[in-house]
Amino acid sequence: MKDLLAAYLNLLRLHTAGFEALAFVIGPLLAGWEPSLGALAWLGSVGVVVNGYIFALNDLVDLPKDRLDPAKARSPLVSGKLPERAAVLLAVCLPLLAAAMTATAGWAAPAQAWFLVMLALGAFVNVYQKVTDHPVVMDALFAVTMAAPLPVCTLGVGLPVTPVVWLAAAVMFFLCWQLNSIAGNCKDLASDLRTGFKTVATSLGARLADDGTLRPGLRYTWFCWTIHGLTTSLGVLTLAVAATSSILLSLVLLGAVVAGWWGVRDLSRLLRGRRPPARRGREWYFAAGGVMLLGAVACRGDLPTLAVALGAVAGWEALFAVYWSWYWSTARPRVAKPLG
Repeated sequence: MKDLLAAYLNLLRLHTAGFEALAFVIGPLLAGWEPSLGALAWLGSVGVVVNGYIFALNDLVDLPKDRLDPAKARSPLVSGKLPERAAVLLAVCLPLLAAAMTATAGWAAPAQAWFLVMLALGAFVNVYQKVTDHPVVMDALFAVTMAAPLPVCTLGVGLPVTPVVWLAAAVMFFLCWQLNSIAGNCKDLASDLRTGFKTVATSLGARLADDGTLRPGLRYTWFCWTIHGLTTSLGVLTLAVAATSSILLSLVLLGAVVAGWWGVRDLSRLLRGRRPPARRGREWYFAAGGVMLLGAVACRGDLPTLAVALGAVAGWEALFAVYWSWYWSTARPRVAKPLG
């Protein structure tokens, strides 16, 4: 039973779901939402369900490729700890559950319709991303799916989508493009080269050195700096629009400069081969953009509510860190480790 539970948690990547829950609430918070704790938890829970749906479908679609990759031999579906029908059932039932949750919360018909479009786009990207000859386009569509909760959830709670919400959605779009095309591609580069999976990184000539550091090549280097530059520029603009006073504007722009410098420094070290890609894809240059986005929410949103949301994400992360530490101290070697 313990191993079966761990396999399901791994398949659904619940240890990462706190960040998806946060993505579902920051748009409404930017628009001035002041929810009860129950409403905040309910909307965050929709994000957790969507997170599980995306990862279950992703692992199901990836299964033929993963079976060819020795590095994925211990994943729940490849190892046989979970049958394929379990992933199929979850990939079908979880989006239906998410849609039912939004209906129960009283979302207006237009918001529910856009939510269904978002779920459908997530399925389309998952299915066709693995066979496309245009990985840049598919990664951009993935980023649209990840940024969509900001305006969609804002509509869902009955608030207008203000310009600062659209700016924040643009920041999230480029952040998630970074997440997939840079952090995710670099994390899985060895596996993708081994199995012939075409990603932005492999198609633009990125390779790994013998010591595990990145050899990006000129085209991929330009791509990475372009995406990062757009993310940072939009992050600064969003902070400037979100600030409500000259003093606050000065403080948030100072924070943006610090975060931007840190992100540029970290990405430069990666692209110059000074460090290897992060094993789980959690990169500091990505965090720098996230800090700018959260700074904008802090300027416009209800601070106590934001503090509760951030505390919940931190607690979620800590809970799963403790769980996986305990589990791996007692698990048998054949059980699949979480995929990140």
